Amino acid sequence: MNHSYNPRSLPLNELPLEKKTDQTIRFIHTSDIHLGSHQYEKSLRSDDFIFALKEVLQISQNISADFILLGGDIFNSLDILPGKMKVIIEILKEFQKATKGKVPIITIEGNHDIRRFSRGVKFRHRDQSWLKVCAKLGLLILLDADFQAPSEHVFQPYDFEQVKGGKIQIKNVVIYGSRYLGEKPISALSIIRKGIKKEGGIYNILLQHFGVEGQMKNVPGVPLEILKPLHHRVDYLALGHFHKQFILDNWIYNPGSAEAVSSMDFKYNRGIFFVEISGLETFEKKVQILKLNNRRYLKKFICNPFQFKKKENFYRYIIKRLKMAPEFVRITKITSCLKSPFLFLTIRGVKPFLYYDIKHREFEKFLVQNLPIVGAKVYQNYDSKIITLENYL
Repeated sequence: MNHSYNPRSLPLNELPLEKKTDQTIRFIHTSDIHLGSHQYEKSLRSDDFIFALKEVLQISQNISADFILLGGDIFNSLDILPGKMKVIIEILKEFQKATKGKVPIITIEGNHDIRRFSRGVKFRHRDQSWLKVCAKLGLLILLDADFQAPSEHVFQPYDFEQVKGGKIQIKNVVIYGSRYLGEKPISALSIIRKGIKKEGGIYNILLQHFGVEGQMKNVPGVPLEILKPLHHRVDYLALGHFHKQFILDNWIYNPGSAEAVSSMDFKYNRGIFFVEISGLETFEKKVQILKLNNRRYLKKFICNPFQFKKKENFYRYIIKRLKMAPEFVRITKITSCLKSPFLFLTIRGVKPFLYYDIKHREFEKFLVQNLPIVGAKVYQNYDSKIITLENYL
């Protein structure tokens, strides 16, 4: 049985917006923004993640959203430059001012939000995160459950004075949420299910940070069969964690990362969900995928015809070939108004040097210095037989 459902992706300028009524609820669901990420030793690349946040907030204003859901990993780690954090706080304050505080940003802690360093050392104490700081500043609502409490008290209503709680009601929608509970939070899901009340006239959303088994190759997740009992009490399961977008059974939604966090993410479908719920009893749901204005990437293949005696000659040959490509000709002409793309380069054909290999980091740095790109990833796949085939073609 195929559980996938994939509505058509739409850019914002083509989005058909119907008149909003008192019985209509609109919200944006996004996740995995990874603020503070610093890729490819480029400051402008780290700004891309902040730009993604700004774009999400701007879209929310444009569609008159009632609230925004962030599915965790909003920050890449606790290790963030003070200047970047200052900019993020200012952006959130500006959004709050522009919307008069009427569009709450509702979030949970993902595994990255509590990481001490971006190289994988986990923060051992759960009393700190940048999301908690933002919540204490009144810039967002951070939900978390009390798993030691009886089932009827697992999700306490959000207390704005105490800045804590596990659920919040906006109009006739109740949003439940809890922190990251591991890759397979199967035991916790039973407690969560018992803690959620299903009442007439109320639309339940559950905000969680975990993946679903089978949606990403060789990446662990929760089996779909384990999640199905939640469907009786949860109308919309809002996920984060996997950077690849997916929709299952028309009630489990994972938007994917807001910006490409790794070279693999460039290959995935990603974006944000614009959700519209209409009718106080029928709860007719309309979900549309919006594409963010993320940094582009280019995939190029170069077939090397012979061996070089000097490394510099080979480097110059590759640069010359790339600059002749139509994509780079266009970029060179309009570089002032176009984001520099990320380059994925595969070199085939004859191995360029007889006695040594290409040093990837050195070569990638050379490409960035000599081309209008923000970063590069080089792959080597040498086979002299490819030369004959490509010459024939």
